[in-house]
Amino acid sequence: MKHALITTALKSGAALLLATASLSAASQPVLDPAALDTLLAAPDIRVIDIRPPADYGQGHIPGALSAPYGSWRGPAHSPGQLPPLTRLAEQVQQLGLDRGSHAVVVSSGADTTDFGAAARVYWTLKYLGLENLSVLNGGMQAWQEAALPLEQAAASVTPSHYEPVLNTAILATQSDVQAQIGNPDARLVDARPKNFFLGQVKAPTAATPGTIHGAVNVEHSLWFEPGTTRVVSQEQAREIAARQFPEMVDDTIAFCNTGHWAATDWFALSELAGLPNVRMYPESLADWTNAAAPLPMDNEPGRGSQISNKIKSLFN
Repeated sequence: MKHALITTALKSGAALLLATASLSAASQPVLDPAALDTLLAAPDIRVIDIRPPADYGQGHIPGALSAPYGSWRGPAHSPGQLPPLTRLAEQVQQLGLDRGSHAVVVSSGADTTDFGAAARVYWTLKYLGLENLSVLNGGMQAWQEAALPLEQAAASVTPSHYEPVLNTAILATQSDVQAQIGNPDARLVDARPKNFFLGQVKAPTAATPGTIHGAVNVEHSLWFEPGTTRVVSQEQAREIAARQFPEMVDDTIAFCNTGHWAATDWFALSELAGLPNVRMYPESLADWTNAAAPLPMDNEPGRGSQISNKIKSLFN
């Protein structure tokens, strides 16, 4: 009896430690591999692997569930568009997610652009009303560099009955962006590389080069430790944000071509730097430049320049 009581106490203590560790990670938008490794046995952890199924099958974090990035995206002409709510709700339920879950999004970690995929899925989960969210810093590349365990068998989980409660405070629509143009208390942030911002190149989904009128350029790559695919710490993000934006505004809206790079800027400004009222325009320029009537643009080349740039691109 005494031995049984001791064993029960030890098990209860271990469960309490896991629960405490999970709670301590609840406010951490970024986890390093070692921190995630300590949480894997916690019952509320859901590791969401957003890599292609073939990569997942070759080896993934123990217990990780496969939910490829494409399943969180919209149609080819506007990939940043949110999928139907019913589809997103079903996916979240199949992943066993509910308000008590701690979801950790894992991408490949191949490059800084790849981080945008993890940030975009994080943003989508937050939009669906989930709050205890993290991203694995450095993705699977960092996990493997740390020589942590992998498994190949597909994991499964009991589906949840979660019904999304939309967090519209982090979403900006085309009309929201239009309403903020010229507002001194708002800021439009273009997360694309400078050549896109200046209208020197454009994405296939955009009708014209250039940027939204009045936007400032904060390249998504700014938020990473030099020479790595690891996003900076919260303290470093606050320092970067203070340099970029010495004056606070009431509303910040991040955008890019299709709501991918923009997700990194949103994540860094909102979740790491802690700026208030940061939103993302998910459809971004694929939506803005294809509106029924032309919307205000900056750095939009003239027709002659556009033809010249197109010809040049054929030979590059």
